[in-house]
Amino acid sequence: MARPTKSFSLAWHSLRTVANAPARARTPRPAALPTLAGHGLVLRGWDEELVEKAARWREYGFPYQAFDLGGLRERHRARAFLAMRRETSTHRHFVACEDGEPVGRISVNLHDSAGLYLWSVHVPPEHEGRGICRRMMATLIEWLEEAYPARNFTLTTNTFAEHAHRAYRSLGFTIAESRWHHDREIAQALWTVPPEQRETIAQHIRFYNGRWEVRAYLMQRVHGAPMQGLDG
Repeated sequence: MARPTKSFSLAWHSLRTVANAPARARTPRPAALPTLAGHGLVLRGWDEELVEKAARWREYGFPYQAFDLGGLRERHRARAFLAMRRETSTHRHFVACEDGEPVGRISVNLHDSAGLYLWSVHVPPEHEGRGICRRMMATLIEWLEEAYPARNFTLTTNTFAEHAHRAYRSLGFTIAESRWHHDREIAQALWTVPPEQRETIAQHIRFYNGRWEVRAYLMQRVHGAPMQGLDG
């Protein structure tokens, strides 16, 4: 197992900090976000209608439950979610739309010292199998490469997410490092899921120092790396 570097720690810290950040009491006025069109998709900022539609996406459940958005059917959760995604000081949050309907989501931290940090990459089950993850990421990457020249890209991903890794590799990402970390959502679920569900990720988890940990990769992509598999 490779020893984590400072860049890995910063990238990982940014993911967990943003994912667990408290919601603001008031929804700030949204700063203008670009509308990005490419590869059959349109990436745009969140609004109330898109939040309502995303709340109806099908869910994955364990071990991907942290991505599920069914909780947004509760109005107070939807307001908090929208407030966070309208913040533009450090992050940009996009919804991928196809023929006007939301089919995925993605965010980027513009100020992580490890690179342009992609996170919350999520395509719901009903829209899998059509290359949306690759096309969504490629559309964002192309804009970022033009807007922030010479900066590289980074993301973190749990090692059991093998389907996602294929998409990331096709876009030029490679595994830079790996580490064990405490994922709060997965750790809590591991105490309650039946043994057969735990077994599906048994090679990627461990019980260490009194808590569950999951193995994760830091993946990186150099500016201008070729991207493949964008024909749908």
